[in-house]
Amino acid sequence: MALQLTISHLRFRYATASEWVLQDVSLDLRGGEFVVIAGTSGAGKSTLLNCINGSAVVYGEMHGQIALNGVALTGQPVAQIARSISTVAQDAEGQIVTLRVEDEIAFGCENLGVTPEAIQQRITRSCALLDLNPDQATSTLSGGGQQRLITAAALAMGTHVILLDEPLANLDAVGTARLLDTLRDLASHGALVIVAEHRLDIILPYATRLIWIEDGRVTLDLPHDEALHYVERLIRHTNIVSASNRHIPSDIAIELDSVSAGYAAVPVLRDITLTVRQGEQIVVLGENGCGKTTLLRVIAGLLKPQQGQLRYSLDRHRPLLRQIGYVFQNPNSQLFMDSVRSEIAVQAESPALAEEVMERFGLMPLAGRHPHALSTGQKRLVAVAAMVAMRPDILLLDEPSVGQDAGGVERMLAALGALRQQWGLTLIVVTHDWRCASAFGERVIWIEKGAIHRDGNASVLHDYFLRAYPCRDEVNR
Repeated sequence: MALQLTISHLRFRYATASEWVLQDVSLDLRGGEFVVIAGTSGAGKSTLLNCINGSAVVYGEMHGQIALNGVALTGQPVAQIARSISTVAQDAEGQIVTLRVEDEIAFGCENLGVTPEAIQQRITRSCALLDLNPDQATSTLSGGGQQRLITAAALAMGTHVILLDEPLANLDAVGTARLLDTLRDLASHGALVIVAEHRLDIILPYATRLIWIEDGRVTLDLPHDEALHYVERLIRHTNIVSASNRHIPSDIAIELDSVSAGYAAVPVLRDITLTVRQGEQIVVLGENGCGKTTLLRVIAGLLKPQQGQLRYSLDRHRPLLRQIGYVFQNPNSQLFMDSVRSEIAVQAESPALAEEVMERFGLMPLAGRHPHALSTGQKRLVAVAAMVAMRPDILLLDEPSVGQDAGGVERMLAALGALRQQWGLTLIVVTHDWRCASAFGERVIWIEKGAIHRDGNASVLHDYFLRAYPCRDEVNR
């Protein structure tokens, strides 16, 4: 009998909220399907996955039934459900529990009672598939490396239902293609693959079905061909406006002169020479682990160069951390107040600017919400807005579009474009997202193996994404 996951009249709300995040969701999902769950940020996609794997009950109230092959999952311990359903969460860093790559992949298998010989085979296969070094320390992995690791660990468990929440968020093109090929192959051999994802143009050619959730309800349920047509229309009507204001850069803000940097004795950046001028807008591209985040850490003053010189031309009477704003890949690391309004106001230059930033970023409807009760995309928007309210001279953004729907990306770009025009704000953005790169890419720096491979204009961006996704109409146009 083919595997069957049935969801009947599912409702869920968080303990701190009065509204139901999921409202009467009913779905019939079967082995052999590669299902994409999509919708706006905060619509309930992650909550649905967490209801399926049983973890949501810790955080709120759930009604309805979820059954796997006729056996109710509702009420079962999470550890028991995990024997049948593996999960790749949005927060890769928070899901890693061991110190070495090999141990992390082995951990879930050991809990399932897999033999040592079989575990070693799965480690070898998973590391080859997702380009991982089994001996590497997990603390040294890039954001994309962490994403690949938790995915490898989930796949190694060998369950027949696999849930993935924004798995493409921090992956480069090679990692994305490997993962999607693997997931399609697993589905073709009878597994049920369920992925919550915003990058629909990349994932849908691999999927068999698209389910769209809006305000906690299923509003569309489309097979492969209809889903592709729907997303094509959606992309045509998405208005991602460039954040550029054609600002002409003037004075030098930052200079890196033959800078090498890394962690312990391992260099990640090698001989980087780079001049950033006030008001410039720069996109940094490159594959996972090439040194993009390390470059931002050096510029932010969080990582000292091992060799070379780093020079700032900033106001010596203001603390550096007030002049350079840095939004990390993981927004949870920067959200610590009890409401969105407090989060944005706490370091704001003035109460008036805090309110203006909230308006510009479309955050007024979330003003009273606790930041950690938001979706990942909403958290990221709040983290960017909070840093902007500090009114830095230079803003560093590491994967700012992760978890955000097209509307969230549009609001962020419009707000940053307007504020850049007012202040002459310097922007440096690391991203794997073509939407973000296209909007920010006045100057494009392409890093390979820790060195600057190319430094130029939009033609560099075009060549990078054409190499990454050669079949994409959006790139070829």
